[in-house]
Amino acid sequence: MKKIYAMSALALLLGATSAHAAGYQLNEFSANGLGRSFAGLGVVGDDLSALGYNPAGMTLVKYSGVQAGVTLTEIAAKAKSKYGTDKMDYFVPMPSLMGQYNLNNKWFFGAGIYVPYGLSTKYKHDSNAATKSMGGVRKSELEVIDGNLSVAYRFDNGLSLGVSGIIRRIKGQLTSNVNAMQGGVYSDFKVKGWSHTYQLGAVYEFNEDSRIGLSYRAKSTQHTHGKHYVSASDPVWAQIYEQMGFVGKFKSMSDPELPASWILSGYHKFAPKWGTSFTVKYVQWHRFYVFPGKTSWPARKNLDVDYKWKDAWTFALGQDYYLNDNWTLRAGLAWDQSPTPSNTYRTNRIPDSDRLWASAGFSYMTGNHEFDFGYAHLFMMHGRVRNDSTDLQSKYHNHSNMFAFQYQYKF
Repeated sequence: MKKIYAMSALALLLGATSAHAAGYQLNEFSANGLGRSFAGLGVVGDDLSALGYNPAGMTLVKYSGVQAGVTLTEIAAKAKSKYGTDKMDYFVPMPSLMGQYNLNNKWFFGAGIYVPYGLSTKYKHDSNAATKSMGGVRKSELEVIDGNLSVAYRFDNGLSLGVSGIIRRIKGQLTSNVNAMQGGVYSDFKVKGWSHTYQLGAVYEFNEDSRIGLSYRAKSTQHTHGKHYVSASDPVWAQIYEQMGFVGKFKSMSDPELPASWILSGYHKFAPKWGTSFTVKYVQWHRFYVFPGKTSWPARKNLDVDYKWKDAWTFALGQDYYLNDNWTLRAGLAWDQSPTPSNTYRTNRIPDSDRLWASAGFSYMTGNHEFDFGYAHLFMMHGRVRNDSTDLQSKYHNHSNMFAFQYQYKF
């Protein structure tokens, strides 16, 4: 009887949420782009980030060079439940490094390393989410790093085409800690792996002041493996679970899909000092229907999580003001739709919601050097978690601030 009770308790404690690791698609590898809420992705031509959005846009950059940047993203949230309020507020850095070589006025080559997807939520070990819910959520982290090699060709009629080959590295960690359950069981689920994908792009220039671009990034399936560590803080229960084989080191595996996406962008310089840009982005999250998770933990080997995410849209509008030869000022607005279809499928690990972006930035150029800065504040709509008894039923008040710093050296 004791063995059956222990198995049931551990299954309820860890099985429902331990394998969850979903990622948000990120754009944060351009300080200039952040300053205009990522309007004009790949078609403005004022830094080397086009290879990450639309490789054909490399033909708009008239110089060879290198670019290094970092975006600091604040993760801030308040989760209100019947037990009280949980808070989290911390910064996550997202670095990037890119380079471009223009062989002539026809052929353009680029390479870059950046973060296209990411997730980070951290609750304190004594938070309500960690102690009052069956999932016992503590930390969820996902990091995807792309290595990108791109080439673009410019035709005489104003059309440019580009292609990127992408090698993708993924690493995820999901921890759970429920002090209220017998034994104080702690779970640490880790996976990592490699995959690959590609990106296609086209840009058409009506004239030197007007252009439009379309790009497609293919989906990728992440084949990951790792370890699932399960332990108990109470010595008595730890000994019981160890004898039953329910604590220790187990194998973990997950093969989630990261979605395909489309980007339509445009740019028009309607006056000598004013340039307007827009972006419409469509992400095919509908493939992220169930997050697959497997472990050799004997209490429950199938840790699949049901999400039923929907496809999502982003709309962005940006403005650049060319003050003089050295200074450029910019601002932007964007509406970013969450793939979460309803409160039923929102979780404590990913309390995502629709958001409104408001951003500003500037660039300073002197000689071969350029220094770029961007800032954005994200107003997030309130979201509720009302799925089942696994997650703590909560109302989330979230926001985020982003600060991007970037340096370009032009050969």
